[in-house]
Amino acid sequence: MNLIRLQLIYPEEKVKEPILCMVCKNFDVVVNIRTAKVTKDTGILTVEIDGEEQEIERAIRFIEERGVMVQPIEGQIFIE
Repeated sequence: MNLIRLQLIYPEEKVKEPILCMVCKNFDVVVNIRTAKVTKDTGILTVEIDGEEQEIERAIRFIEERGVMVQPIEGQIFIE
């Protein structure tokens, strides 16, 4: 399994959408929210996504396609 840490930045129009819920239902990955600051205007989350490399890549594409900015947190990719 692989573990990657990401920062997710939600624009105002996406804050109320259950995007991470959809990721958990549609992809074979485990999402762990490490930190979150959510207001009515924006959301900034630090998450860990654990799973096979291809599933993680698919999940990231899915998140980006919904308008959320995805930024890798450098030095935080682990392969077990």
